[in-house]
Amino acid sequence: MKLHFYFPENLDLDNLIDDNYPTFKPFVREKARYLLHLISVKRLNKKDSVTEEYTKLSSKMMQDMVHNYHEYWDYFINDLKIVERTKSYQTDKYCKGYKFVEAYNTSIVKSPLTLQDRSIRKKLINYINRIKSQNRSYTYLSKWFDDKLQIDEEICVWAMNEIFNIKQEFPELRDINIINGKEKSPQKQKDFALGSIGRFKEALNQPRRDNNVLRYHSVLTNMNSIYRNAVTYNGEELYALDLKNSQVFLSTKLLSTNYLIRSYGNGAKVDIIFDNPIEMYKRLTNQPFLEVDSLNSKITKCNLSKSSYIMLGLFKDSPLNMRFQEYFRLAIKGNFYESLREKIHQELGVYIESRGDVKRNVFKFMFSEVHSKSKFVKLFEALFPEVYKVFYDIKEYDHTILPRILQRIESNLFIDRIAKRVSKELPKASIHTIHDSIASTKQYIPAIRKIMEEEFVGGIGAIPGIKEEHWCKANIIKEVNELKQKAFAVAS
Repeated sequence: MKLHFYFPENLDLDNLIDDNYPTFKPFVREKARYLLHLISVKRLNKKDSVTEEYTKLSSKMMQDMVHNYHEYWDYFINDLKIVERTKSYQTDKYCKGYKFVEAYNTSIVKSPLTLQDRSIRKKLINYINRIKSQNRSYTYLSKWFDDKLQIDEEICVWAMNEIFNIKQEFPELRDINIINGKEKSPQKQKDFALGSIGRFKEALNQPRRDNNVLRYHSVLTNMNSIYRNAVTYNGEELYALDLKNSQVFLSTKLLSTNYLIRSYGNGAKVDIIFDNPIEMYKRLTNQPFLEVDSLNSKITKCNLSKSSYIMLGLFKDSPLNMRFQEYFRLAIKGNFYESLREKIHQELGVYIESRGDVKRNVFKFMFSEVHSKSKFVKLFEALFPEVYKVFYDIKEYDHTILPRILQRIESNLFIDRIAKRVSKELPKASIHTIHDSIASTKQYIPAIRKIMEEEFVGGIGAIPGIKEEHWCKANIIKEVNELKQKAFAVAS
């Protein structure tokens, strides 16, 4: 199995080492390559890297691979002067960050050199094999990542270079992260796109299900949507059924039933229990649960040996639940952000310029810490005070709980219910999930839509807006041409 290194295109590491050989021992050139490669490979494979200045690397992971890794980094930073590092980190919360100095902030390319170090190779191959072993539980998904899944690399590389050149020349056209508001680096976006395309079939891109919220990650989920248009299965173009306003729609589940949220492993893992949660709460915490007054939501919290249990109880037919109905109505329609924008204008007299601004602020509200009291948060609280209270209570212990719980509900619906049912009822239908959407060939789309609608009714209680998307290369050309038109308008 070939495991390639990735480096900045102008980094001649061997010459740098020869000119300034390290004094510490043991020094292994192969291990030096591997550690520097980690900065590059994260840029190629992590979506968040396009807005991050530094690449966060786990000290535990590096020490497992290279026991004296800190001496290598000191050498890179102080002697070779090719890397910068953040000065400190918070234990159990943040990893230290690393980046190449400005002189090497260039395109990432695949090195002709491959990893030969036996101990590192063995650990990486064991990791790949563990993923393969885990995939045996999800063969109904993993079996479709075979040689019939292809990508037109040529059109992707053309689009990648066109987009990079335009965004590099016109900063006004650069993308902004919807949650943190940071500008996305055109160079890092290009690197990430190149990584998605170039590593489409490499072993390290084995699909896998994470241990946190059980999302299913694959080369398709870890790819910008424009390049999915170049993907085919068995020579056929693919169609995707995409859940509209997914996070908002899924959040209605948290307003209409009893459940138990469990956060454990020092907050690293989170789960939600809908099946008989009150009895589960009593058993886990060894204390009674106070029944809920029909007019009030009740959050009961308990810390138990580094675990947190959060219980929300609601009566489905209570007057309280009636006060959630307007939020439900907007969430289910499929045009939540447009409707919310209009509602804020009509009822509160505040005009928000675009749908995108509303969406960005909703995401910031749902994913931010509880003490955030932006103008939009105050508007949301004024319109939906009961909904705001529920979200606030869930986030109070840990503000990441709410988005992770929504992703947990999503993964249960799409992986454990929809995709599994499609595999049984339509065994010849290829299945490729992209978190809150599912793709297949055209002939199976109507039947898959019907299954989705039935599972949404059973799992959430309503049929949401579902958008059908056709993946085709014409979409790539159209998107690039539209960007060129915007660039022409800016330059005029």
